[in-house]
Amino acid sequence: MQLTNLLNFSDSIKIVQGDKNIDITHLTSDSRDVQQGSLFVAISGEKVDGHKFINSAIRKGAIAVLTDGRDVEVPKTVSVLTANNVRKEFADACARFWSLRPNFLVGVTGTNGKTSTVEFLRQIWERNTWNAVSLGTLGVRTSSKLNLPFSGLTTPSSEYLFSALNIFCKNNISYAAIEASSHGLEQDRMTGLKFQVAIFTNLGRDHLDYHKDSEAYFKSKEKLFLNYLQDGGQAVINIDDRYGRKLIQNLKNRPINIKTFGEHIDADFRIESIKPTNYGLELVVCHDNNRYICPLGLTGAFQAKNVLAAAIAAHLSGLPVENTLRIISFLTAIDGRMQPIHGHPRNALIVIDYAHTPDALEQVLISLKNQTERKVYVVFGCGGERDRGKRSQMGKVAEKIADSIIITDDNPRNESASKIRRDILAGCPDAIQIANRNEAIEFAINQLQYSDSLLIAGRGHENLQLIGSETLPFNDAVVARNSVMRLRETILKSEAKK
Repeated sequence: MQLTNLLNFSDSIKIVQGDKNIDITHLTSDSRDVQQGSLFVAISGEKVDGHKFINSAIRKGAIAVLTDGRDVEVPKTVSVLTANNVRKEFADACARFWSLRPNFLVGVTGTNGKTSTVEFLRQIWERNTWNAVSLGTLGVRTSSKLNLPFSGLTTPSSEYLFSALNIFCKNNISYAAIEASSHGLEQDRMTGLKFQVAIFTNLGRDHLDYHKDSEAYFKSKEKLFLNYLQDGGQAVINIDDRYGRKLIQNLKNRPINIKTFGEHIDADFRIESIKPTNYGLELVVCHDNNRYICPLGLTGAFQAKNVLAAAIAAHLSGLPVENTLRIISFLTAIDGRMQPIHGHPRNALIVIDYAHTPDALEQVLISLKNQTERKVYVVFGCGGERDRGKRSQMGKVAEKIADSIIITDDNPRNESASKIRRDILAGCPDAIQIANRNEAIEFAINQLQYSDSLLIAGRGHENLQLIGSETLPFNDAVVARNSVMRLRETILKSEAKK
């Protein structure tokens, strides 16, 4: 593709050296991925400045470079361009270079529930025999045979996102559900993309190490509906959430349709009740003068809202309401999201969940409390080099709801792990502190008695633990299963001796 067709030359993009009529065969913001004929885009990130790798990119074959306007010394044969907003122009260029899309796109944003919602939506579509995909925290999930690397981000880089969408389309995938993180929205990674449906799940405290305050955090989420939802599109909004209600007010002048869900009396899809059952949950929904009873094979009352949001989006994509609300009974649990660990010898309930914010931890613990006859245990920590203010808040939530609390390490990164634990303990001073996460999980599992429950929170599906400069293999579900197995063997040996 010619450079003149790839970039939108205007006041925002200028050429300061070389020819703008050259053919570009590839584009990237990662110097390691540069190919012969690439456009290299130098993005100045939070930790890495792409301008430092311009010469490396040129040695690997880059024939054009897009910068933020600072002086760079490169061979005269290399075209140099400048942009006012490099990230946005890069995304726009990616959208042009990889121009194919699935026919129907749904974007999901919010503090909690994004991953569950996109995955439930994918399952609904595929249950209806439609080729579909979900893209987000868990990577690419689809029944189609694709070989795509894991991006490592909730909303991946523009290069990954648009090239993946291009691949989906070439593989006849017509429906895609995409997580839209506050970072991805704030950094314009999806510029050039238009969604037919946008979902807002909720908004609580998170990422305040990046956003200056909750209002700025909300504004970043709002961009999905203001900038990326196409005219005539559908917004699906949780009306129970105060920021959801604020979003509804802010969208009044947009030419879109709004569907609300929640327990609020004015919700278009009103939740009459969510009841724990011996098979999971019973969700009762009222819509358009009809009442639907929906059995769900899932744990955690809050998951019912994620399921309903997904069902509404599926309906807006073309499925009758009755079909979507029937299909949700077949949805299966998602790795690290209210994921049950079976086999405890005393028949205690063990659940793994990604809950890493005060609101999420509270919702999960309340759900477990409502279905637990005896004690609720919780094991959790907080990530290092992230929002410090939420640590004591999470401690207070645990203190208020759980009967027994074990504070452990999460992903301390390069921050003092003991300092992180002390910050949490400020909110729950009577908690037990066990630094080693493996030992903490095993200790909690060994304490469980009949009709107790245990929440292992904070890391969910993650397979790696970040401690200092080391990246170590660690998965909460694997550790919990191994601990349950050892406990069973210990009890069996003890009984055999009697």
